[in-house]
Amino acid sequence: MSEVMTLRSEVRARIRELPSVALYMDADIHALSADDDILVAVRRLIEEGVTDAPVLDDEGRLIGMLSEYDCLHLLAEGRDGNQPHGPVGEFMSKNVTWVPPAMDVYFVAGMFLAEPTQRRFVVADNGNVVGVVTRKDILRAVRAGLDDA
Repeated sequence: MSEVMTLRSEVRARIRELPSVALYMDADIHALSADDDILVAVRRLIEEGVTDAPVLDDEGRLIGMLSEYDCLHLLAEGRDGNQPHGPVGEFMSKNVTWVPPAMDVYFVAGMFLAEPTQRRFVVADNGNVVGVVTRKDILRAVRAGLDDA
């Protein structure tokens, strides 16, 4: 076998060894529905200690995200001088970046650097949210790599 082919085989083997998001994600996703009341959703974010939550349709597919930022934004602007009201679907962000479970954690680290959010939702091939990966989860992967070195 030529040196180039050997090198390619070694690179492919190394890529397969990269830790995936599935190894470090949290399966407790704190999901919301677009029909949930916004005040109930805000209370859940606070009580569950999460910075944002995926908004799922009836089939469990990702349709949006409600973040602390979304909630602060709506409170800062107010709605007719009253406490905000309405369904989560009116307040959620619809442009959500997600990752597949097999994606390697180093690529996700680069995504966090490019767009510094707190977390990424992990979406399976069928479109269902199966977990969430945070920056802290990525740091755990880095620490594990350092411990192995």
